[in-house]
This record gives sequence, C-alpha cells and structure tokens, in this order.
Amino acid sequence: MEKIRWAPKVRQEKLWRLYQSDAMEILDEELLDKVGFALLARCECILMINEGKAACPRCGAIFFVRLPETKGSREPVTCPTPGCGWQVSGEEYDLSIRHRELHSGKAGPAFTTYLEVYSRARTSQERMLAIDQLIHAFHWDLKLHLPNRPAANNLIEGSLEQVIELLDRLAYGDVKQTQEEWRQNVASMMKRRRPGSY
Repeated sequence: MEKIRWAPKVRQEKLWRLYQSDAMEILDEELLDKVGFALLARCECILMINEGKAACPRCGAIFFVRLPETKGSREPVTCPTPGCGWQVSGEEYDLSIRHRELHSGKAGPAFTTYLEVYSRARTSQERMLAIDQLIHAFHWDLKLHLPNRPAANNLIEGSLEQVIELLDRLAYGDVKQTQEEWRQNVASMMKRRRPGSY
C-alpha cells in the first residue's frame, strides 16, 4: 500500500551554489527554481502537518487525518476523493513524521510568509530575496541564542552544527578564508616595506 510522502530537506551544496551564483551576479535560474520549489514543498508539508493534514499518495487530495491535539488513533481515515479508497490511520501518520524534523516550532509564521511571498514573486530577484529572507529569519534566531532548536534544520540537510556553519557562511562569506587572505596581504605588505618607512 502507498505511504505518505513528505518533501525532503534541501541539500546544503545546492543552497551554497545558489548563493555563490548570486554573489557573482550570474544567478543560476535553474538552480534558483530547484531550491525555491524544494523549500516551498518542505514548508507546505510542515504547515500541513501542523494542521493534521496529509496529501493522498494516490490522487494528491489533501485532507485531515487527525486534529493536532489527537495522536495515535488506530481508526483509519479514507481519502475523500470518490473512488480513491486510500486509507491511513493516525498511528501510521505519526510514524510517517517521526524523526523527519517536520515540525514548525516557532517558525510557522516564517514558513507561511515564504509560501505567500515566493508564490507571488515574478522575477528571479524576487524569488532569491524570498529564499534569503526565509534562510536568514532562522539565522537571526540562531544569533539571538534563543533556547529553541533552529528551524533551518527542518529545511536544510545536515547536523545542527553543519547547518549553523552554512548559515554563517551564507551570511558572512567564508570568514576564515577572508581572515587568511588578510593575513597574507599584511605579510606581503610588510615584506615590501623598506626599513624605516611608514
């Protein structure tokens, strides 16, 4: 029997390449669409789960499986599409979510805003800005050292530490590389300087 499918997390490498292409002012529009729609699908799934809904793997109909306050119901719920007949119990639904980081936490408003803004975006610059605002909404949360786990982990592949490192690189560039380049420039300048000159 078909199982519920949830959108996967976005690969870090794709997000990094997208930001690099944007920084070089040669925005990769194909990659922009892949990342943008992957984030859109992931946000939609998270918000659907918040409401206790699922998408039928047979016909795509979206319907309530359980109310958010009820868990583990053994009674199956049948897809409302006439003739479809696909069923899922609350227990199966809960199992489909487990260990997949498909919860919104305090980031529900950021997910909702992204869905609205990205769907309305007409230009590649507007789509890139929507992605950037979504990603950095979570980065700001990290920088405030709030006690909750960053919601970026619900959207981007990797451990907590890996996602934080990626967010820092996206926000500030490769700081270690920049520092090393600065050190090399200073050392080179010092070698060229004549004794006694300032």
